[in-house]
Amino acid sequence: MRQRSRERLVLAAAEVFAEQGYAGATVTAIAERAGVSLRTLYTAWGSKRRLLRAYVEYTMTGSPTAVTEGTWVPQLQRLLDPESLADPQARMRQVARIVREIAERMGLAWRLVRDGAAIDPGVAEDHAELERLRRRSMAGLLEGIDEGSLRPGLTLDRAIDTTLVIASPSAYETLVHPGGYSMDEFERWVGDTLITALLADPRP
Repeated sequence: MRQRSRERLVLAAAEVFAEQGYAGATVTAIAERAGVSLRTLYTAWGSKRRLLRAYVEYTMTGSPTAVTEGTWVPQLQRLLDPESLADPQARMRQVARIVREIAERMGLAWRLVRDGAAIDPGVAEDHAELERLRRRSMAGLLEGIDEGSLRPGLTLDRAIDTTLVIASPSAYETLVHPGGYSMDEFERWVGDTLITALLADPRP
């Protein structure tokens, strides 16, 4: 099957998921939205769960292909400006910018996986895997930071834990949707909060 047809199915699935939720979406509705037969859908993706996983990967990379730690983490690290990595505050601002970019692309996907995990054991496995990847991603973005720049008593592992909470999908959903933050405000909040929570000297 051509790649374009596979991508059309993934985008159709995203539309149906957004309208009906993961639980309410049916493969029949997805196939109809994409203008293909059920047989074509199953040949391309095999299940609703795999369509959701493909959509998540599409939002991450622009293509519904498997995302691995070995490809994703270096891709994120390349977004950091090497000229300013020695400045801890500048690094936190860059991490906030990257978190914003990911949230803009993946906001719906995060919510769908979280909700799907509550009812589908397979999606729950995917959710757990994505959470592990999220931790490795934050570890990659903080890699090489001078631990002397962190708050006294704060280890790098604890700094990663803290970053995961501040830059979490739930923080994005709470602040941007019910909270009404703009994306600029969300990025600024992430940066300010990381600086205050992680760094020994949070002064500008």
